Parts: sequence; C-alpha cells; structure tokens
Amino acid sequence: MGRPKSTYAFYFVKIRSFEDPQLREKFMDAQNKFEKEIQARSKIIEAVRAKKMERSTIISELKPLTAQNKRYNEVVAEKLKEMELPQNRLGMFLKNDDMQAQRAGFCSSVEELEQTIKMSNDRIAHKSISLREEKCLANEIKNLEKNISKVIYNSTIRAKLQDTVDGNEIRQDQVRIIDGTRKEQQAVRSKIKGLEDELRVVDTEIASIQEDLDAATARKDKAYESLVELRTVHDAKNASLIENCCVLDKARDYASRRLVAELGALHEAEVDKFMAQWCNSKAFREDYEKRTISSLIVRQLDRDGRMRIPDY
Repeated sequence: MGRPKSTYAFYFVKIRSFEDPQLREKFMDAQNKFEKEIQARSKIIEAVRAKKMERSTIISELKPLTAQNKRYNEVVAEKLKEMELPQNRLGMFLKNDDMQAQRAGFCSSVEELEQTIKMSNDRIAHKSISLREEKCLANEIKNLEKNISKVIYNSTIRAKLQDTVDGNEIRQDQVRIIDGTRKEQQAVRSKIKGLEDELRVVDTEIASIQEDLDAATARKDKAYESLVELRTVHDAKNASLIENCCVLDKARDYASRRLVAELGALHEAEVDKFMAQWCNSKAFREDYEKRTISSLIVRQLDRDGRMRIPDY
C-alpha cells in the first residue's frame, strides 16, 4: 500500500466589502443623473442630425438650379455676342473703308464718286483753267473711273452689313431667344432665392441647436466627473478588499499547482500582517468589524464569531 496523500489546510483572513449607505445613495443619484444627461444629449444630437439632413436636401436641390442658372447666363452672353458681332464688323469695315479711301484718294460711295467726276468735268468744260490744270483733272477723272468697281463693291458690302445691324429675322430670333431665356432664368432665380432663404433659416437653427448640444455636453461631462469622484471614494474605502482579493487569488493559484511551501509562506505573512494591524490600529479593528457584521448576522453568529443563543 502506498503512503496516503498529505492534506494541508491554510486559513486566510477574508476582507468583506463594505457599502456606505449614504455613499451608495449618492452614487445611485449621480449615476441616474448621468444617464439622464446622456439621454437628453442624444435627443439633441438627433435634432442636429435631422437639421443637417434637411440642409443636405436643400443643397442637393440648389446645385442643379445653380448650374441651370449658369447655363442661362452663358446662353444670354453668347446671343449678345452674336448680336454685337455684325455691329463690330460694320464699324471695322467703315473705318477701314474710310482709311483706304483717304490713302487712295477715291470716294467711299458711288454717289460721291459720280459727283466728284461731274465736278471735274464741269471745270474742264468751263475752259477757264490752264492746260496743266486740265491735264491734272483729266488724270484724276481717269483714276476715279478706275476705282469705280471697288467703290461699288464696298458699297454693296456696307449695305449688307447695315442690313444685318438694322434688323432682320435672325436678329429678331436672337432677341426672342434672349427674352425667353431671361424669363426662364427669372423663374429659376426665384426658386434659388427661396431655397437660399430656407438654407439660412436652417443654418440659424443648427447654430442654435449646436449651442444647446455644447451645453448638454458640458452638463454630461460634469455629471460624469461627479460619478468618477464617488467611484474613487468607493474604491478608496474598499482598497483593503481589492488587496485581499489579490492575495486569495494568489493562494488559490499556489494550491492548484500544489506549491505547499509558497502557500505556507504566503499564509504566514498574511496572518502576521493582519495581527499586527489588529493589535496596533483601532481604526482597522472598527473597519473590519463593520465589514463582517452583516455576514455574522446572516449566519446567526455573535460579534465574536460564536453561535448565537436563540431567545426563547
């Protein structure tokens, strides 16, 4: 038969939790307040989100209208440019025609040319001029007659350009297009103005709600700080419990791995530590008694741990 396994028993002091009723009440009030502030802030966030969605909808409606208004501006500008082009061409032609006429010494119109030739012929027919002057006039008449075809051509071009400027069906069509475009553009601009007014109202409402959100966030943060402070106080009051839990966890670990020597050393150190605190600190004794009293009552034990004698 093998030797029986040895059984070791180590008893550790257990520190129980202690709940201060007043502190617990304050903590519950602070927690409730914090949750209410979170709920209130969530409602404001939902309101901000809804207004931002409304703003996005307005902007999505504005974008195509703004693009359409821009196209209207381009159409009107293009048609005005087309209307100004013949006028500019006529002005440039007249300017060039006059300059050419001055340089070449001929007239700018057929009527003027014919009148000039007639006047020169009348002077020759008058016979009161010298032979030299008569030859000069004859040469001028000859030069003028050479340029008559060019004068007729320029007069024809000038007349055509003048007709384009003075008004024709094409020009009238352009005017009608511009008028129709501007009427349609006015309707679009009216819609744009209405949406921009709505957008300004929504932006004002968002700014106001954002202020409410900032205030709600500040209240929530303050409530959380109060909750943390109370939690810190609670943890400080139960610091010995947390330390005792760590010791018991270590003891269970040693026991599970059958480290008897380590477990015995830990047990001895903890017992010596507890007895030193018990003997030297009244506050420690009072705190320990407060923590164990509720457990003793539940197990029907007296304050010294002995079985309570029932009252008959």
